[in-house]
Amino acid sequence: MPARRRLAAYFAAAAALCGLVELIGGWFLGIRWLRGFGVEGHPIWPWTSVGYIALSLGYLAGLLGHKRLARRIWIAPLVIAGASIAQILGGFSLGTDTWLFADALREYPLDAAGRPTLNSAASILLLTCAGYVSVSGKLRGADRFLLGEHANLLASASLGLGILAALLAIFSSLSQQSSGLFTGALPAGIMAVLLSTACIVWNVDFGRHRLLSRRHVDWRAIAGLLPVVLFFPVVPSLLEVALTDADLMSPLARELIVVFGNIAIVAVVTYWAVVRLAHEQALLTDFNEALEFTTIVLVTEDGRISHWSRGCEQLYGWSAAEARGKRKYELLRSRCEQDWQTGLPRRTGPDVQQLVEQRRDGSEVTVLERTRRVERPGREPLVICNISDVSCEAEAMAALRASEDRLAIAMSAHELGIFEWDVQTGAITWSPGTEQRLGLAPNAIGDFESWRAQVEPEDVQQILDTIARAVADRAERFTFRYRFLQQSGTVRAVEGSSRAFYDAQDNLVRTVGVIMDVSEREEREMALRAREAQLRSVLETVPDGMVVVDETGKIREFSAAAEALWGYRAGDVVGRDYTLLIPQDQRERVMTSLGEFLRAGDSDLVSRAATAVGEHADGRRFPLEGRGGVTRVDGGVLFTFFFRDISERLAAEERLSDLNAELAHVSRQSAMSELAADIAHELNQPLSATANFLSAARILIEQQGDADRISELLRMANEQIQRAGEIIRRMRAFMSKGEVEIGAESLEQTLRDAAELVLVGTGQFDIDVTYSLDPAARLIFADRIQIQQVLVNLLRNAIDVLRNSPTSERSIHIASRKLNEQFIEVSVSDTGPGIKDTVLKQLYTRFVTTKQNAGMGIGLSISRRIIEAHGGTLEAENRPEGGATFRFTVPAVRELEEA
Repeated sequence: MPARRRLAAYFAAAAALCGLVELIGGWFLGIRWLRGFGVEGHPIWPWTSVGYIALSLGYLAGLLGHKRLARRIWIAPLVIAGASIAQILGGFSLGTDTWLFADALREYPLDAAGRPTLNSAASILLLTCAGYVSVSGKLRGADRFLLGEHANLLASASLGLGILAALLAIFSSLSQQSSGLFTGALPAGIMAVLLSTACIVWNVDFGRHRLLSRRHVDWRAIAGLLPVVLFFPVVPSLLEVALTDADLMSPLARELIVVFGNIAIVAVVTYWAVVRLAHEQALLTDFNEALEFTTIVLVTEDGRISHWSRGCEQLYGWSAAEARGKRKYELLRSRCEQDWQTGLPRRTGPDVQQLVEQRRDGSEVTVLERTRRVERPGREPLVICNISDVSCEAEAMAALRASEDRLAIAMSAHELGIFEWDVQTGAITWSPGTEQRLGLAPNAIGDFESWRAQVEPEDVQQILDTIARAVADRAERFTFRYRFLQQSGTVRAVEGSSRAFYDAQDNLVRTVGVIMDVSEREEREMALRAREAQLRSVLETVPDGMVVVDETGKIREFSAAAEALWGYRAGDVVGRDYTLLIPQDQRERVMTSLGEFLRAGDSDLVSRAATAVGEHADGRRFPLEGRGGVTRVDGGVLFTFFFRDISERLAAEERLSDLNAELAHVSRQSAMSELAADIAHELNQPLSATANFLSAARILIEQQGDADRISELLRMANEQIQRAGEIIRRMRAFMSKGEVEIGAESLEQTLRDAAELVLVGTGQFDIDVTYSLDPAARLIFADRIQIQQVLVNLLRNAIDVLRNSPTSERSIHIASRKLNEQFIEVSVSDTGPGIKDTVLKQLYTRFVTTKQNAGMGIGLSISRRIIEAHGGTLEAENRPEGGATFRFTVPAVRELEEA
């Protein structure tokens, strides 16, 4: 912190301490004499102390550099002073005067006891404004000087008020009289004086006294002028006193003598000053004339030209009138000359820089600019720019730099480095950046031994052998390749070539060569070789046959598995057309698909598995499954196909399909076997009734009975025979092993037919069957026989578990509902004991049955396959109230709405 600011901080701290002593000791602890520092009857009020303490803390914060904090602290004194002035001038009270130390304030019978007086409020307001001005902005020069002057003016006014307050307090105390609105307190005056002094010291650096701090002040002239200024004005006054005492002249004459004496003194001083200034002006004119021929520019801090010498006119071509007032760097289009090694602006010192500027005729000139900032009290500072033309030197450096830049660019473009090896001394010199390109620290390798320490030992011997052969053959150049050992444990490979230089005795004396890092290239080559070996191994062992075909249809690769698949050797088919592998009748279709891909650029041929037919070398056809991919290489297209013989898989699937169909048929036969006894009992009833009806009709015919009665008996016998026939028809339809026929079927008719088929002969079990059918779910898209097989299986299972239930609890509920536009859900619920958890987990596994005494365990498995084949799902769950529910979904038929 500068000394002046440190001194200002001491004054502010003293003011804060004064206020704290008065506030704590005088009001908080009740020491009365501290309230006015011994001046009875004129204490400083608590709010006044708070205002001055906050003001002092704000000054301390501003002096310490915390300007934002200072501004926030000064809000408090502004509010206190503003509120006090408003109450005094407005003649009202806010009621805040006695918020602090109300009991102590009752000792003073005054209406405004507690609030700052007008004198103190004005002083606080002035000092707060001076503080705000002191910390305002980051201004410099004349603007900052004006701000300092304003702050000092406010502080001076406050200083006068502080002194006035102190004098009024003392005078009022001695005379026992009040001074009205301007009554003051001694502590308030002291704090005002301290803070005013702090503000003036804070801003004193911008005052006019700095004129005396100039380096070239003529102290002898001041020493000669000072007695004249101090003593001579007193002489007329002393003469007037002497004439008055002697009573020699009239009062008017004495006054005239004093006036003319002062005029004479002023004339002498003025004459001396004019002569002195004329001499200084002559010297200054000679100096300016000399400076005019130098290249000097005076600019303000914002870069505007205030003086443009004749040297600048000759160098740049602009006259002084044209240049004055313009921004120098904009007028000359200045740009920094960069150092060719660092790329930074070229600077030879803190105030020296090399610039490239433009003349009036458009040509460029390279200059060296030296700048110096000059402070001018009361005026804006100036920057002196001393300019030297260095164009010739710059051109020479530019040519050298361009040559080196071209070499550096070429080296950088090829990641090259240049080195020189002095064989006799062993010293190795590297071009800039070479060691970094090789992954080495700068100056890590400076001689042969340090080079040997960082190279693979086996590579060192190979390099030495290469050099020995070159020397023996007196070869002008030799190539090399070796590996550097890195501190991190990695290896960096390099290669290059050297030019060899020999002495008169054919001894190698030095080599100059280039070197480049080939680590990445070697890594890529190694990785490529590894991938090729791995790919070759995969292709030789993969069980699928691989065939690579180009865009012309020629076979490029034919793996060992492909040889086994088609019976051709790779050498016999590579280069031949791929249609060799396809049956004659399918070649045109495959060629058309390949052509469409080449035209469109995309095809399903290379995005999914597809089945095809291949032709073996012996003419045998076999089914294939193929997957393919496409690769574009060097503007061409390569198709890679992997083929697998699926003859065995298709045969297995066909056998499995036949087995499943047979198993489903067996399941239906098993179900009908279980129903045979019940159906026989059921058939016995219509057949017995038919026999009875026919016997009664025969008797009536023999007795020539009523013809209508005979006709009625024959009709009833015919109905019983049709009933028995319908039962037999349903059995035959259910037991049939015909082809699957999927179509639109009535869901209600399908459900009721299946239920009636199952419930034939179960009347003795007293099972109550109910329906809850959704009217919106009318038609399904399914095979009626297969859906009935599922329902028969579910109903038979339900009947089987209900046989052991109480008669009153035997019920089956068949329901349907439309889930959405695509599916209908059918559910079969019973009131039995439910399904055990262990069975529920593997309910659809074959040969797992829910029946205790009998059952093959394949019914639910087949039922699930039937439902899934229709695109639906089959699920089972136990009901909370008891029993189990089976639900399955089947496709719905969307019905057209009636017009």
